[in-house]
Amino acid sequence: MLNAQDLADSDDMPIAGLKCRALTTHMDSRGELTEIFRESWQLGKIPPKQWNMVRSVPNVLRGVHLHGRHEDSLTVIEGELLLGLQDLRPDSDTHGTAILLTIDAGRPAIVGIPVGVAHGFYFRKPSIHVYGVDIAFDGTDEYGCQWNDEGLSIDWPCTDPILSERDQQAGTLDEMIDAAGFAE
Repeated sequence: MLNAQDLADSDDMPIAGLKCRALTTHMDSRGELTEIFRESWQLGKIPPKQWNMVRSVPNVLRGVHLHGRHEDSLTVIEGELLLGLQDLRPDSDTHGTAILLTIDAGRPAIVGIPVGVAHGFYFRKPSIHVYGVDIAFDGTDEYGCQWNDEGLSIDWPCTDPILSERDQQAGTLDEMIDAAGFAE
């Protein structure tokens, strides 16, 4: 398993177009401040148009999802997120590559996920993550598949996670790829 902060600002990413940036926390007697986004960091094509905050209880898995038009930028502000990724872009140099990446609030980093990279989030402990998207949510760019589809090659550290109704009813990886238009 890789750590997002260890990959920060690397030119050698395991998935083409994936961006990771270490975040710096400033502490004093009042508490702490962590800057989580600057346009100049160039985490994706366009700065996010919408930001969301999500609280998750232990053993929650969100996804696996895929977007055909929008990019995500995300960070963890409390707890830890295990980010499962697989590159589904047929023309990508890293097509088919799958990784499991840890984003830990204790070692803050922000990750930019490019269009065409499937992603899911697993939480081993209570956590809060914040994510931005470069297109306001409208539901037309949301595709999903079963979190444990063998074709994903993601080694999730769970066997019976808590899923949303939508994720419980998701189809196969192949169906998601076809629906999103990423078939080879």
